[in-house]
Amino acid sequence: MIRMPLRTRPLAAALTALFLAACGGDGVESVNETPPSHSAGYTQIVAFGDSLTDAGTFNPTTADADPSNDSATGLMFTTKPGGTWAGYIAANLGLSLTPNQQVNFGIVGNGGKVIELGGTDYAEGGARLEVDAANGGVTTQTIPGIGTVPVQGATSRSIKTQIDDYLAEHGSAFNDGQLVLIQGGANDFFNFFSTTPPANLQTAAPAFIQATVTSLVTQIGRLKAAGASHIIYANLPELGYTPQFLALGPTVAGQATALSQSYNNAVAQQLGAMGVTVFDTAKLIRDVVAAPANYGFTNVQTPACNSYTTPGNPATLSALICSPSTLVAPKADLTYLFADGIHPTARAHAIWADQVTATLLADQVAAH
Repeated sequence: MIRMPLRTRPLAAALTALFLAACGGDGVESVNETPPSHSAGYTQIVAFGDSLTDAGTFNPTTADADPSNDSATGLMFTTKPGGTWAGYIAANLGLSLTPNQQVNFGIVGNGGKVIELGGTDYAEGGARLEVDAANGGVTTQTIPGIGTVPVQGATSRSIKTQIDDYLAEHGSAFNDGQLVLIQGGANDFFNFFSTTPPANLQTAAPAFIQATVTSLVTQIGRLKAAGASHIIYANLPELGYTPQFLALGPTVAGQATALSQSYNNAVAQQLGAMGVTVFDTAKLIRDVVAAPANYGFTNVQTPACNSYTTPGNPATLSALICSPSTLVAPKADLTYLFADGIHPTARAHAIWADQVTATLLADQVAAH
């Protein structure tokens, strides 16, 4: 857990609000006792997306004035130790996958900065499909005892910008040895739900779904046009199954699930015509919720973590700063499906990755 001195809590609260309003953990462990090590012919993994695919972009440990609790690397939006599905797939295939950037939270010029790491996981927590965070995630804040200063928070490069940056950094092309992983759209949904009055959700939904589908398919089309021949798109987990939406009651949870399904169906239809493989993450979550014991879970409705950035405020629960000391029960990271209100535990990510890996290896066998 990140301990923050009292004098810096206003700064910490402002910073954490940035990434909590948006939608890293070391080590990668597979659910398999002997995970597959066959590379399936791939030489590199490139990933784009949001917090579900983020390999450790954000480093909030630099946000306070206590250097003793700083981490040299970013954290992931899941339980620790552990990783996200993209990292587990890389491990399963014997490949590496590291963040493209690291964002150290804090006052610009005094710890807060963006560091270019050069890794091929471009995903960032909070990323929307085509809308970037304003001013690179830097906001002007008035900090008691410090004054008005620029503060670096989540950069949240959109998936469009992630792809722009990849193409600029790698000669505008992919090669046949690369496996490209991509997912996204959840933060666009969160923005839709937070900015649309409940009474207007049904009437506003069709236009939102159409625009969001177009945005995602356009970005995947850019990957294809740049030569990416092996793309796996992981669809949107149905939001109504998450603790965040379950807590809002069956009506809102039902609306969230219905919109998620409409989005997934429309995307699948268009990507199928493009020859892009769609991994059905939504079905995986449904299967786990329907029969938790089959996957080793005992809880599929409430979070495994109690890592609140503001003590006593449930709305500030964040898997980003979840650690073994902030679990709600011993081994909750192994027996719970969700780490916080929206993000899976690392064990759930590993199951997700193992299913994708099995699909990759089966496809390779079928091709030969």
